[in-house]
Amino acid sequence: MERWRSCPALAEKEDGFLSVVADYLVDLEALDPQQRQCLALFKAAELINALIQLRERREAEDRVGPELAQRSFQLVRAVIRNRTLPYAGSQSHCLRDPQLTALIDEGCRLFHLGKSDKDLYQRALALSAAQCIALQDELGPALDQYLQGCRLALPASLLASVRSSFIDAYRV
Repeated sequence: MERWRSCPALAEKEDGFLSVVADYLVDLEALDPQQRQCLALFKAAELINALIQLRERREAEDRVGPELAQRSFQLVRAVIRNRTLPYAGSQSHCLRDPQLTALIDEGCRLFHLGKSDKDLYQRALALSAAQCIALQDELGPALDQYLQGCRLALPASLLASVRSSFIDAYRV
């Protein structure tokens, strides 16, 4: 049995979900170190943005406010559209690599179609879980790098939530 199946985030998941995660892991584990670093930077931005948007929609007590939520959304949207990570320091990291483009496009497609299809939404969650597993070693440093370059003043509670929900929860 693969070690990743024992990570806390997957404790309650059904076998079908875990099979989809395993399928995505095949593609993710084939990435080279540069691809992994670029995808981890994108994933860090995506995870932060997802939590910000969820907290805004739910009007959570620790939400960041509509202006910062909009800025975060625009940053991630620009990365998806332009296929570059302009906030990644002095060097722009490119997401135009065909393997990265395919993974990002698949995630976007599943997320948007999943709004009206429960099965596709579960596939989107499985892809995200697979990314958190495959990028385990890169996500922490990528999150730090993103925070240095994104120019968003994010609360410590949000960052702690990203770390606990998407980095620590997928550690085995």
